[in-house]
Amino acid sequence: MFIGFAQAQKNGAQLFNDHLLHEIRFENTDTNIYINSKNYQQVKMYFDGSLVDSVGFKRKGNISGYPSTNKYGIKIKTNKYVQGKKYDGIKEFTLHMNFQDPTMLREKLSYDICMNMGLYSLRTAFAKVYINDIYWGLFTIVEGKDEMYKQVFDHRDMDAIESLDFGNMCFISQNPSDYDYEQNGGNPTYVLENGEPTTAWDRFALMIDKVNNTPDIQYLDTASVYLNLEGFFKYQAINVYLMNMDSYISFLGNQIYVYDELEKLWQVTPWDFNASFGLWNTNNFSPNSYPILPNSIAQGCIATKINDFELFQQYYYDAMCELNYTVGDTQEYFNRIDDLKNQIKQAVYEDTRKVISNDDFDQGIEYGYHELFGENQPALKTFITERFELIQNGLNNIGYHCTTATNELNHKNLSVYPNPASHFIQLGSPIDNEQGMQLEIYNSYGQVVYSEKYKGSSVSISSLSTGVYVLVLKSENEKWQTKLIKN
Repeated sequence: MFIGFAQAQKNGAQLFNDHLLHEIRFENTDTNIYINSKNYQQVKMYFDGSLVDSVGFKRKGNISGYPSTNKYGIKIKTNKYVQGKKYDGIKEFTLHMNFQDPTMLREKLSYDICMNMGLYSLRTAFAKVYINDIYWGLFTIVEGKDEMYKQVFDHRDMDAIESLDFGNMCFISQNPSDYDYEQNGGNPTYVLENGEPTTAWDRFALMIDKVNNTPDIQYLDTASVYLNLEGFFKYQAINVYLMNMDSYISFLGNQIYVYDELEKLWQVTPWDFNASFGLWNTNNFSPNSYPILPNSIAQGCIATKINDFELFQQYYYDAMCELNYTVGDTQEYFNRIDDLKNQIKQAVYEDTRKVISNDDFDQGIEYGYHELFGENQPALKTFITERFELIQNGLNNIGYHCTTATNELNHKNLSVYPNPASHFIQLGSPIDNEQGMQLEIYNSYGQVVYSEKYKGSSVSISSLSTGVYVLVLKSENEKWQTKLIKN
């Protein structure tokens, strides 16, 4: 398994390096095909100046109501026309245009949050995109889902099923074909996103049966064999905290489940965050009113099990605590937002194909509420401030004691130097004098790539590949963490 982790860090480290604004240029592109169809065409791609010839390029998405600025999502397959061709070890990625998000930041911030909380999340970065030497605007580079399957699970063709709108994970029958609505000619509530149809639907139907119908006395032992329930409830908590209305909490679906061949169970994987941080349905819900446990969770088939088992409440509310002590740490998180804003600001200003103004971009990141697309949208910093207070009060009202380390411990009392580093790092005061602590380093997928008892001396990171990591130092009752950059 450790080889797999190292491979995950090696492939895509440059492509998804979010410490810089990338530049992607496409040449020999027929823009009429791109604008009017979803057909692939063979083009040249220059990624940060490096030529990748004969790649597959096509329009992505189907948003009929999007204004006619001709800025659509783009899907890239480097191996579409030349078998085995890769860029930075990656065969597929997409370019998202951040539909209706004036800040251009919501999707990236949300995927990063999921990754930092240990879910199998997609990697992202920003890029200025040119088509035939014409600036087409700022896009978010998003890792292809099957690339993540390959990098994390070493199985590009693993079974994956997407629950579409109203794919509520409720039991229908024990017949696998009853979940494949496309096969039945009905509206697709679930769709095979990847893998082999026969095995995927059989496994999926069995999982749905077990997690819905197993008696309580056997539930924890049985259901956990079929679905990663900790990951499931953690992910629901993230969607609730970020008020991502394009998810289970509003449409009772829009989630992806992948079958983990190693663990022999289904994993929920983060997906679709352009509406997070309270972007949609804000005329009905606001960050200071949307409850910590909405009815869509408390009454939602698998999710309703949170009412029956203290363990699931712990998964859910611990995730809320962790979000409050990371996203809710306004000093640290606002710095992150400001860094990203400064990285993309000029590129956004120059983007004449965006459907928002430069003022919308600036105001949407800072404070207040702003009328846009018929919604009274909260600015990012207002959302975070108000959401923290509501979640904090919600946890206090139910008497839930967060065991997660406070933000002061997590962020302010741990220093690492040098950072970035190439070979060795030192942990600064007051950690030097602590004894009996465990040191762990996590890669960008939330996987442990280094673990040892901390001895109060320098730590060698020479074996790590270039990239961004999270360093965690923890005792029995406390935890410190910081970002670590390996050169």
